Amino acid sequence: MMKKRSLSPLVVVTLVLGWATHSVSAGTGPGGAIKIGAQTLDSVVDGQETTRLRVEAELSTGMIADDHADFFLSVGGSPLGDSEYVDSYESGGNFYEDYYTDTFSMIDVRLGARLYPLGHNSSIRPHIGGGIGYYWLRDDYSDDYYTWVPDPLYPGDYLQYYDYADGSETISDAFFPFITAGISAPISDNLELLFEFEYDFGKDESGVDLGGPIYMIGARIRL
Repeated sequence: MMKKRSLSPLVVVTLVLGWATHSVSAGTGPGGAIKIGAQTLDSVVDGQETTRLRVEAELSTGMIADDHADFFLSVGGSPLGDSEYVDSYESGGNFYEDYYTDTFSMIDVRLGARLYPLGHNSSIRPHIGGGIGYYWLRDDYSDDYYTWVPDPLYPGDYLQYYDYADGSETISDAFFPFITAGISAPISDNLELLFEFEYDFGKDESGVDLGGPIYMIGARIRL
């Protein structure tokens, strides 16, 4: 684990220094980005800390304030794992089995602003920013229900009945603040690579902290 944690900064620094030796001027118009990464949060299933895949799509405005800032709107989400419940019991001479499965996921929408201290003329573009988001914690569930009742025509035998139900519901949803920081590395007039960090605050559900750090890489096309 220590080796993996020490390699990541080295890789990022190497890439950044590599791009810094090139004089590439990326576009400053509106942009669209796709990012993939991981976020660390508490598990909805057992409350323990876990790391989950995150995918995010973003739309950004053109650069403003003499190419030192922009605004963005993004939509992202993560699968949060499954929980299974099995219950078997007998009542009144009948036997019952209930197989219940929950599949959790989280989706959020973010609106924020970024400041680029070095502006557009830099070979690399570090940024800091923040904003506000809204998240939905979702539960897609399914229930397989079996019942065995005595067969009135054949004593000692049982008749089996099966029932199934599924659906989805929002367990919790709320506004939350976040901060972001990262580096954009232009590789052509319209394309730039992204290395980004985000941190979410106030994503709490029944003592489970759904906020925390997010690390992503991706690419942005600017007009």
